[in-house]
Amino acid sequence: MTEHLLTQSLSMIMVSAIAVWLFAALRMPAAMGYLLAGLAIGPYGLNLVAISDDTLFLAELGLIFLMFMVGLEFSLTTLLAARTDVLLAGSLQVGGTLVAIAAALWSLGLDPRIAILLGGAVAMSSTAVAMSQLAEQGEISSQHGRFAIGILLFQDIATIPLLVAVDSWSRQAPVDPVHLLGRLGLAAIAIVAVSIIARPLVRNVLANASRSRSNDSFLLAALFVALGAAYLAHLAGLALPIGAFIAGMVIGGSDFKHRVEDDLRPFRDVLVGLFFVTVGMQIDLGLILVSPYAIFAWCTLFLFGKALITFIVGLMLRRTAAIALRVAVILAHGGEFGLLLLTLAMNTGLLPSEIGQPVLIALALTMGLAPLLIQRGALVEHIVGNRRARVAATETAIRTTSASLNQHVVLCGCGRVGRLVATAFEAAKIPHIAIESDLARFKEAQRQGHAIVHGDAAHRRILSAAGLAKARLIVITFDRHSAVERILKFAGEQQTAIPCFVSTADNQDITSLVKAGAKVVFPENLAAGLALADQSLLLCGLTREEAGRIITSLRAELNPDLRERVGV
Repeated sequence: MTEHLLTQSLSMIMVSAIAVWLFAALRMPAAMGYLLAGLAIGPYGLNLVAISDDTLFLAELGLIFLMFMVGLEFSLTTLLAARTDVLLAGSLQVGGTLVAIAAALWSLGLDPRIAILLGGAVAMSSTAVAMSQLAEQGEISSQHGRFAIGILLFQDIATIPLLVAVDSWSRQAPVDPVHLLGRLGLAAIAIVAVSIIARPLVRNVLANASRSRSNDSFLLAALFVALGAAYLAHLAGLALPIGAFIAGMVIGGSDFKHRVEDDLRPFRDVLVGLFFVTVGMQIDLGLILVSPYAIFAWCTLFLFGKALITFIVGLMLRRTAAIALRVAVILAHGGEFGLLLLTLAMNTGLLPSEIGQPVLIALALTMGLAPLLIQRGALVEHIVGNRRARVAATETAIRTTSASLNQHVVLCGCGRVGRLVATAFEAAKIPHIAIESDLARFKEAQRQGHAIVHGDAAHRRILSAAGLAKARLIVITFDRHSAVERILKFAGEQQTAIPCFVSTADNQDITSLVKAGAKVVFPENLAAGLALADQSLLLCGLTREEAGRIITSLRAELNPDLRERVGV
């Protein structure tokens, strides 16, 4: 028995590691790698691991830690501060999607419990996928980024009543609204009671563990709180993940939030990964041949039906059509909590496999497409609104600003790095013009008094309006690789080659940027690391000349093939 369990565990870990590594290399979400691993080793793949109580227990632990970490991020203050984006927009998007799909399925003769469950599963999007892709594109603080994140936060919270409903309906009792409202009320009472009664108890437990100055003691206390709360919720007749959410919410309002989050994140990542593996093990891709039309219909609901509802919600809240469509594209996919609802419902017998499997496959497929859709979201500018008129207006404003400039610097991006560069240019009285597309960063730079215009430097016409042809230098301080390459291409097309300096987050893309035309690439990790090393060597007693020789030698060794092109 022990040997069999060890073999299964090794198979899951080995295949998961390979799949996650592969998807990380392709810049795809790790969740898709775990799903692929489960599909490969499960009953519908190589049949290396069977779905058993052991694997389902690991998956349930993953759900407990997932909801615990969501609870850590739950803050009533945060919700009230962003009530329009979170409470109003989120409730309209989730409620509208759930009601529309549930009503359609109910009219087709489906059990109302299953109709509501499937509507809720479709309404959820992947917070992890959306946020990681937006962060990679530098759009977290953009208007559409903030709006989408607000809705995603509400979706996470809206999972709680749906989990209560699944737990109640899995008992195979007929639909009883009074009973369901009673269980939802019980969950609400539990949240309030824990917030008032258990908050000081939990804080005292963690405070005592912290005072012991033992990392092991604190970690065990945090684990005890998470699992203990889940067990108490189970005793109260609620689902295990709900108790974990309540415990996370209590700790999230304390001073221990960040330490608990850091200590338990490895447990969360591994166990949630195993949850995705078990989900992948239950996906039967053979149904693509058996039920292709059903899978296509569900994919259409995720990609277009939910997107349409989200777009309408954006317009109702007076967002521009471009922003509303950007957000609709960002959320047009399935998410982790949709997987959670579907697998729980199928495992408890509430959702028949022949109905749930096509939805599960469609959800997994749309999650895989999500990064590509979000990445290409900017193309909505070609679809919505009078793009040419907007670009022309921006171009005119920039051309007016740059008309008096000659032999100036074009600074592309004015965020935390760009503002420092702009400050140096101002101190040296070097003529320059800064271009920033993100509204929040633009306003911050404007507030600090920098010479800045609002526009996307990756557009040829915007760069031309900024006086690219008569500029002496281009400095690029944002980290969107495709946009940087376009700017380098535009600069290389000028009759007189304009040197381009590029700042990047790390040194992974140096070679490709140099090939694209960058004269010098400044990786932020090398610059910060070598500057810190230089100061440390001086404090350790080395002379400035000795420290300089060591740093110069290191600088040459880090990228020997590109010595003249790497600035630090």
